[in-house]
Amino acid sequence: MGSHDASAFEVVALAAAFRNPGGRSYIAEFFPQSVVDLYDAVVADAHWRSASTLTMQALAVDLVLMLHPEIAARYQADVDGGRLGFGAGEDDELETAMREVAAALDPAHGRGPDDSLEASVDGDSDGLLGGADPAQEWQPDLPTADFPSDTAEPPSSRLPMAPPAAADLVSAGPSPPGEPAPASPAEPVPAPPAGDTVQTWLNAELDGDPNRFRVDESRLLSVFFDAARSRHAVAAAPAPVAIPAEDETLDLTVQVASSDFSVPPFPQQLRLKRDGKSMNRAFFEIMPLHAGRSSLSVLVDVKGNFLQRLDMSFDVGGDAAPVVETYGRPAAAAAVLEERVATLQITPVAGGYAIIAPRVSPNPVQIWITPDELEARIEGVRSTLLASVSKEENAFHIDLAAAERDALLRQLAFEGFLLYQAIFAGPNASPELKSIGKWLRESLGAEVATLQVVSIGFPVPWPMMYLADRFDANPLSWDNFIGMRHVVEQIPMARFDAMPPAPTIESTPELSVRVLYNDGIDASMPSHPVAAQRAYWGSRGVTLTEGTRADDLLKVGLAAGATDKVLYLFCHAVAKPKDPADSHLILSGDEAVTLGQLRVFAPAEDLLASHPLVFINACESGELSPNFYDGFVSYFLSKGARGVIGTECKAPGYFASEWAKAFFDELFAGKTLGAVVLELRRRFLAEHNNPYGLLYGVHCDADTVVAPALLPAR
Repeated sequence: MGSHDASAFEVVALAAAFRNPGGRSYIAEFFPQSVVDLYDAVVADAHWRSASTLTMQALAVDLVLMLHPEIAARYQADVDGGRLGFGAGEDDELETAMREVAAALDPAHGRGPDDSLEASVDGDSDGLLGGADPAQEWQPDLPTADFPSDTAEPPSSRLPMAPPAAADLVSAGPSPPGEPAPASPAEPVPAPPAGDTVQTWLNAELDGDPNRFRVDESRLLSVFFDAARSRHAVAAAPAPVAIPAEDETLDLTVQVASSDFSVPPFPQQLRLKRDGKSMNRAFFEIMPLHAGRSSLSVLVDVKGNFLQRLDMSFDVGGDAAPVVETYGRPAAAAAVLEERVATLQITPVAGGYAIIAPRVSPNPVQIWITPDELEARIEGVRSTLLASVSKEENAFHIDLAAAERDALLRQLAFEGFLLYQAIFAGPNASPELKSIGKWLRESLGAEVATLQVVSIGFPVPWPMMYLADRFDANPLSWDNFIGMRHVVEQIPMARFDAMPPAPTIESTPELSVRVLYNDGIDASMPSHPVAAQRAYWGSRGVTLTEGTRADDLLKVGLAAGATDKVLYLFCHAVAKPKDPADSHLILSGDEAVTLGQLRVFAPAEDLLASHPLVFINACESGELSPNFYDGFVSYFLSKGARGVIGTECKAPGYFASEWAKAFFDELFAGKTLGAVVLELRRRFLAEHNNPYGLLYGVHCDADTVVAPALLPAR
């Protein structure tokens, strides 16, 4: 073989042929004896058996050629004699493998026959799952233009031709085992519902003319459900709701909240029937407190779980029509959600944010904090944790030294308390806001509870918030972090057309899992977390599909016909605060897929009928990440995903791999998702002095469960 570029082309082509499903019979039929002998030596080599990508397989072929010079000599004689050649190829995987293998075979690396394959592709130090810009951006197959007949065809991206071939080494046979299959043209199989889905409308009617409100004038607001939008509704929203199969009705709670109107302080109940109509109406006497623009919210929940919100803004004293906005989340799980002890709703308003704590007050309370101030406090928490995970001694091991654990507790507790104080006890905090902060501390007491936060543009890492009346009043404790004592679910307040099923991931007739990797992670981490993940998933007894490229995600995993119930990504990720659409995931070959590309080439209207749980076990840049998860969570939910789990900052590859394996073991055993996350945070802290479980945020219903439970891993 000649230059390292030519050598790369040959060993990649050989590897592609060797992994043909036809095996040795295929090789013996189409290739000379030297290639058959090479095949026998390659498939018997441990490096080939452990190789997970075409790049690794090609390097295994190259290593065998160096270790068996007699086979290499006969192989080269067949090439020189014209008995073997290399056909043209047009395959992204082949091209990427060629580039990676050429880099590995570069003489500058100083490889010799005694060097191991690992030394060719692995770095000398472990590291963090982190996005390294610049990455190679994924390029879509854009629609082609019509070329005039007298214009030459645009150049193709075919691989360079070699001398005439006796056989084409790049087979067009079936995809090798482990590679993702093309999307099925069959109709999506809907997930089984927990009960009958009732298609209904939430309506709010106002007596009198809604365009003419006067100060100190009492009006009656009625709220109810009906099978259609009321012709007299001042605000309305569609509300598909699931009623348990054994029940004829479902009880919902309605509350009116406003700081511009006098409203009743107590919620009322609505009983929804299967015909989409509520058996009663909830009536609220409201009165504007001032002239000008005045807002009113109708809040609907079931057992403390946020379902829907109607925001109405009236021109009191004027004659302008009211402005209406609706927010919510898919309500099909309403019938089976467990009770929420603490629920907060947070939205942006002029001068800061408005928070509603339905258990405390019916009125929105102002949080006087700017986005920049909030960003600083969030960055203080994340950067403290990032400083710890970035230390080399912590990246290599699961166990943290006691001194490191204690130092991290002091620093993270301080930043976590500052975060709590900035929101609930800042210099401009009202008595009402301070009372919400006190209620939060008291509600999240000794017993395990679930905190549900529904928000827009408020990406606070709630698990890392440190609750205390005074920071120096008691000895520091990990139990004072919300995420070390309680279940936390963070849900974006938005309107999604997709309606997921009840939070049960059905494991029958099969539990299909799609796993996407960035194989380049193992090239820089001696712990080989990708290899560990591959071995784990191979033992889980699930219907597994693996992939490594952007097309595996965009064209298959997110296609309308995808049937995966779990979509797991072990890769790099980068946040772009200035342009959320430019935040991206990085898969093998440093191939970056931006949020903007996901929205365009795998649009929300191509709903995922299987409603997968999405786990992005990736890291971001050291920058603030609200744009990353605000964007990606909303995107996946709009596609029909049941929820998203992701990290708050960079994570050590070894820890990320071990934590994910423990997470899926417990989830597949039938435990609820929220309980699993809480248990693992506590377990890793108790057994390994490691609090890095606080890295993971839950953006879905904490009641999500796999049923029936699966057997333990083999």
